Amino acid sequence: MKIFFGKQKGDILIEVDSMVTGEVTGDIVVLPGAHLDLSASVEGNVTLMRHSKASIRGPINGNLYDEGGTIELFSIVSGDIVKSYGIK
Repeated sequence: MKIFFGKQKGDILIEVDSMVTGEVTGDIVVLPGAHLDLSASVEGNVTLMRHSKASIRGPINGNLYDEGGTIELFSIVSGDIVKSYGIK
């Protein structure tokens, strides 16, 4: 498992199971097969690709894009929650 903690500036690409805590200023993209445990506050968008997973416990000040992932949402999303899988 990869761990990100503290203040992260810039986009984060989640390629393997990862935990993100603290603060993120930038977008997060979770690739297929990866699991994200997110307890950080995010100033940006979060995107879940097909066959990815996320447990979200921190606030997202942006949009949450679901492109076919599995989401456990225990926090707030100030933007939109957009489900785009199955759309061609």
